[in-house]
Amino acid sequence: TYSTAGSSDYHGAYLSIRQRLAGVTWDFNYTFSKSLDEASGLQTADSFGAAFVLNAFNLKDQRSFSDFDLRHVINFNGLWDVPIGRNRKFGKGMNKWLDGLVGGWAMSGVFRWDSGYPFDGFYDATGWQTNWNIRSYMTQIRPVATGTFYTSTGPNIFQNPADAVTAWRTPHPGETGTRNPIRLPGTWNIDMGLAKSFNMPYREGHKITIRVEAFNVTNTPFFDGQSVGTLGYTGSAAPPNFGKYTAMSNEPRIMQFAFRYDF
Repeated sequence: TYSTAGSSDYHGAYLSIRQRLAGVTWDFNYTFSKSLDEASGLQTADSFGAAFVLNAFNLKDQRSFSDFDLRHVINFNGLWDVPIGRNRKFGKGMNKWLDGLVGGWAMSGVFRWDSGYPFDGFYDATGWQTNWNIRSYMTQIRPVATGTFYTSTGPNIFQNPADAVTAWRTPHPGETGTRNPIRLPGTWNIDMGLAKSFNMPYREGHKITIRVEAFNVTNTPFFDGQSVGTLGYTGSAAPPNFGKYTAMSNEPRIMQFAFRYDF
């Protein structure tokens, strides 16, 4: 059955600061928000819809943070004309050949930080408490700290997986469990670029631009995913690799070079 019966609420505050100075332009943006719903996704996404409801008799049972909820997001971007070269603060009198190498460069950068997305939740392996097709979530009974911890089996969301597993219990008949109970670690990223343009002496309006760009400059990894998904566990003991990350949420460092001719 398809039904437009769910509800969602988003509340947020947005702060933006922009400044333009001689040779420097920058923007700072901050978003503080909260989003709640019964399921996140389009009801027409596939045969069951991306927003599958576990308990059709009580839609509010699985109301929680949206899958895309981010409490804090910061963005900063800037453009800086490096003050080195002819007609600039440093090296005003340098010759054209030296200026062609070290003068007239412009540096750009983008920084982004967020506080982390919710994790969907762990599924129960003992049966189907509310739905014949999808198992209920495990029911969370106490808070548990999350982060990125390097254990003997690899990066893990829990510092002590054997203790963390006791934070959930098997759902009772009719319970849908706890949706989006914990959060994945926050992420941050830095992208930078360096560019320089040369005006061609033989004709006005002809220009060459060379540019080098780096994405994820620090090559810092951030992890995503969990080893226990729809197969679930019984709640009596930690399954193998409980809490272990299974994917990356970002890409390794990428560098690219560009050559452009304008006329």
